[in-house]
Amino acid sequence: MKILITGSNGTLGAALKRAAQAHGHQCIGWDRSAADPLAPDTHAAYIDTVAPDAVLHLAIAATQSGRPNEGWRTNVEWPLALAEACAQRSIPLVFTSTALVFDNSESGPFTLASASNASEGYGLEKRRAEHGVLLRHPRGARVARLGWQIDPAGGGNNMVAHAAREMASHGAIAASSRWYPACSFIDDTAAALLRLIAAPPGLYMLDSNRGATFAQILQALSQQYGLNWQVTPNEDYVYDQRLIDPRVGMPDLAQRLPGLAQ
Repeated sequence: MKILITGSNGTLGAALKRAAQAHGHQCIGWDRSAADPLAPDTHAAYIDTVAPDAVLHLAIAATQSGRPNEGWRTNVEWPLALAEACAQRSIPLVFTSTALVFDNSESGPFTLASASNASEGYGLEKRRAEHGVLLRHPRGARVARLGWQIDPAGGGNNMVAHAAREMASHGAIAASSRWYPACSFIDDTAAALLRLIAAPPGLYMLDSNRGATFAQILQALSQQYGLNWQVTPNEDYVYDQRLIDPRVGMPDLAQRLPGLAQ
């Protein structure tokens, strides 16, 4: 397939490109000079020029350039415009959302029957985008809620890079033994997103954590990759963020981190 990817230079975008190319797909990153994300009237013509077989929308408002309402326009209006354009052309769309559509006022684990409740910020923007994407492209949109990504070889906003920064700054990593984060190895997430292109339209949740705490996960990562982290467990944060959706075939973290099963 020819796959058009927004956010292709990001942490997850790079992993997705590797996975797609390994399966023989052609990947094209969204060209912001050809179609401004904040100018929806340019999107349809750009999609026609690329003529993709599928669109995977990963991009978010990670950096601000100072344009008015940039976060909302990037995180909400851009995916809605993409959904409309894809619907008009019968192009499959996979849109990545987040576990942060659930705030911590109610604890999980969350299922598809759980009502998202984020009332501000990024979580609210993703809630609005989820609803709009599914409404505008009901026969071809797949919304995938993601947790924190684990990438032992990568940087950016992934769990390993975060922990490494904490270790470098403080000589130890404070980690709650009562927080169950939604999280997955980034390559497993990328593979699942590719599978969703052919899955029935609708809402999905991608999470590999079956029951490990943040402290346990960091200790297992340190053991598995010889990182020599000093993990200091605490009980400062009490929350179960796990996402339960067996349809997507996400592997258990313990398959990648045998230390969790010990």
